[in-house]
Amino acid sequence: MLNIVAPEPAELELSHVDVFYGKAQVLFDLSIRVERGEVAAIIGANGAGKSTTLNLIIGRLKPSGGTVSFLGQPLAARSIEQIVAGGIACVPQRRRIFSTLTVMENLDVGAYARRHDKAGIAATRDEVFELFPVLKRKAADLGGVLSGGEQQALAIGRGLMAGPRLLLLDEPSMGLSPKLTTEMFRSIRRIAEGGRTVIIVEQNAYAALGVADYGYVLEGGSVALEGHADELLQDEHVRDAYLGA
Repeated sequence: MLNIVAPEPAELELSHVDVFYGKAQVLFDLSIRVERGEVAAIIGANGAGKSTTLNLIIGRLKPSGGTVSFLGQPLAARSIEQIVAGGIACVPQRRRIFSTLTVMENLDVGAYARRHDKAGIAATRDEVFELFPVLKRKAADLGGVLSGGEQQALAIGRGLMAGPRLLLLDEPSMGLSPKLTTEMFRSIRRIAEGGRTVIIVEQNAYAALGVADYGYVLEGGSVALEGHADELLQDEHVRDAYLGA
């Protein structure tokens, strides 16, 4: 008798998803699949549906049609708190750190959902400090006095403190210089190499595709193009529309 082994489910899968804001449809038949340990880049112009897609994954929006699944389990019926506790964390645009809390206090806030796992929190804090040594040096400083790059590092570190399998990053290069953007994306690649899955939503297509394994180009709330990141970097449409080449 043959033993048939079922294929592993994707880390995350959006299948034929439609989303409305009121009566206005903003996502159309959207399908995205991200495998375990992969870095996926979602690129596109303003209004293309990138941030809407992240809000859908984290539970701020619910699909009007189609399914959103994490590890083969649907997310539509879960609250944001349940989604975070289940292994997904989102680092929002503009960082949204707590400016009147110290770096260490900001990290502790990120770990609230797993506050009873003292050993796990300590291990993740060590990981964050290894990724971003400046946060260890400035652990007692208020978040509001950090530079833009340091605040972005803190926002990502706070997201990691939740212990996610899947980390969502919304425009992580926003407001950063080219040098800091390069350093930030190197750190993002290291996060994936440590075993986590990462989805990057970015207008800086060159930076995002430079560290990604796979990419999706959104236009008008739909996937206009997808493929391996290095192939998208060479695609004529992507180069003309998003890379300035």
